[in-house]
Formats: sequence, C-alpha cells, structure tokens
Amino acid sequence: MKDWYLRQTQRDRMIVVAVAVLVIAGLLYTLLWYPVSSRLESTGRAIETKRETLQFIRDGGARIRAAGGVGQGSAVRSSDKAPYLLLDEIVRNAGVTAPDRNEPAGGNGARVQFGEVEFDKLVLVLAELESYGLTVSNMTLSRRDAGMVSARFNIERS
Repeated sequence: MKDWYLRQTQRDRMIVVAVAVLVIAGLLYTLLWYPVSSRLESTGRAIETKRETLQFIRDGGARIRAAGGVGQGSAVRSSDKAPYLLLDEIVRNAGVTAPDRNEPAGGNGARVQFGEVEFDKLVLVLAELESYGLTVSNMTLSRRDAGMVSARFNIERS
C-alpha cells in the first residue's frame, strides 16, 4: 500500500490524504458525535416532560389544599362493600368514566387502571376512597392531554 502511495503524483497524494481525512471525520461524527448529541437531546426532552408533569401534580395539590384539603380531620366512613365495588360506586357518583380494569386483589384490595381520566376528578375519587379507610399503593400516572392522565394503582383497606 505504501509503494502504491509513493508511486502517485504529488497532486494524487494530496487527494488521497484529503479523502482519508474526510472519511475519518465522517466516521468520528457518525460513530461518536451524533449518537452522543442525539442522546443528550432526547434526555433533555425527557427531563423537560418530567418537569412539566411534576408541575402539573404540584398545581393539582395546591388546588386541593386551597379547596380544603383531602381527608383532613374527617371521620372514616364505614362500608361493608369490597374495595372494587366501592370504587365502582364512587366512580359512577363522581361522573368519571369507568376504569378500564377494576378487579379484586387479595381479600381487602383492588387493582385499578384508567386509560384516560381527568386528573382533578381522579383526585376527588381517591379522596373519597380515603374517607372509607382505603389507601392507594403502587400508583403510576402518565400525563395525556391537558388535565388528562392515565392511571394505574392498587387500593387496599388499612
């Protein structure tokens, strides 16, 4: 390869060196710079989305506190209904669309999944459940549109 290179004219050698430099620069960009910069950009977008969701949750909490809070000092109501049946009743009374999944979990609990529900109404449903002595565990919320979330959680009697 070295012999072939040395047999070329000075002009051809400069072209070969220039092409080699361009190929190396292209490889460095393709293999190093582009993946790092695109990953950094997507991570930045994900962080911004998480910040917006956190602010959305904080605003909801502030509205709840301003409206008098959730379950502060209120007496625990009693019900002999299973948690999944109680949830179904509360959801209907609150005017919330029925959950996609509402099934018993153990003797004193239920697994619930909403594909899309208004956040404010969901919080009111959860507050009502709390007034019956039910607690929420393992909750996952994902923001959909303005004011709408998908939710998955477990409720159980304390």
